[in-house]
Amino acid sequence: MTKIEQYIYDWIKKNLGLLCVIAVTAIRLWICFYLRRFESGDFHQDLQPWFEEIKANGGWQAMKQQVGNYNILYQMIIAGMTYLPFKALYLYKGLSIFFDFLLAGACGLLVCRLRDSEAQMLFAGVYAAVLLLPVTYLNSAAWAQCDSIYIAFVIMALCFLFEKKYVPSFLLLGVALAFKMQMIFILPFFLFYYFLEKKYSILNFILILAGWYGLSIPGILMRGNWLEPYQLYFQQTDTHRLMWLNFPSFWILVGDNYEMLKKPAILITVSVLGMALAYAMYEGKRLEQPLAFLQMAAWTAWTCILFLPAMHERYSYMVDILLILLIFVNSRYWIITAVEVISSLLRYQTYLFDGAEVSIIHAVIYLGAWLWFTWLVFFRTSSEAELQMQGN
Repeated sequence: MTKIEQYIYDWIKKNLGLLCVIAVTAIRLWICFYLRRFESGDFHQDLQPWFEEIKANGGWQAMKQQVGNYNILYQMIIAGMTYLPFKALYLYKGLSIFFDFLLAGACGLLVCRLRDSEAQMLFAGVYAAVLLLPVTYLNSAAWAQCDSIYIAFVIMALCFLFEKKYVPSFLLLGVALAFKMQMIFILPFFLFYYFLEKKYSILNFILILAGWYGLSIPGILMRGNWLEPYQLYFQQTDTHRLMWLNFPSFWILVGDNYEMLKKPAILITVSVLGMALAYAMYEGKRLEQPLAFLQMAAWTAWTCILFLPAMHERYSYMVDILLILLIFVNSRYWIITAVEVISSLLRYQTYLFDGAEVSIIHAVIYLGAWLWFTWLVFFRTSSEAELQMQGN
């Protein structure tokens, strides 16, 4: 090897993480470009008509009334996009793709904080895993949905929580809630942290409302209805009057009588979470250790989507991301993560590409993975967990 070759080799080795980030970014942008013309059913039925209605009513002037069922903040963003000289399809996708990259960066930072590492390759590995996860690019670049937006803020909130910076953490949860009601799937984890760590006041939860409501104020002022942010989300809870929608819910094993099972489903979800919290308090479980922190965040979110009514395929996006991150803290969770990720991919296939519907077998496997994960989170001894961490 010549001196020049050695110099180039040394430079590549020194900057390998950065080069991987650049390569993954280029690959992901190519995937998005390839999918740019794909139009989902949601785009035809909802997103495009809402965009056209807002544009026809004067862009910002359309904010005086509700269009569609999205929250006020996202509707304001759509109103702003109507002034840009691009197709609605590309604008929706472009916004979500931008947040895909923000999400990947936030995930990389969170894992580096959890691992107490500044290694470029660790960040690059997480960044690549998130951006090349099929669910992330199918959600934004194919479906034109916006789940990466609120989840990016949830991940940032978790990062600040782990660093014990509680005010920005709760404010970021409020930002996430301003984009999507599905932020509530991570809320039980913050309650668990409150009871198990006792590091902040219950009053911190008010900051969530402040962040959510504050970002809605421009639209509220135009409409003159100060209760509208709350009313919109209450209306959304009854949009789909089914116990599940293309999702391997626990309720596939019970039945689809929404009117009869809706309230029991909510009570069972609260009961499962409540019993888990009581057991964790009794056992003196702590969440400051990185593995326990990420385990519990993933478990509480997964429990919500598994037992709550009216869950559909995209609602597991947060669980997909959290389990992917968990692998980088403890690689032994790869089987559970694989079950979740494959399950999500099959559901996306069903909606986007007319694949097979979710079956009872699918639901049983999914429930089995959750039960296994529950055992790992709550009933495996701490010494075993520590040995596994050391083994990685």
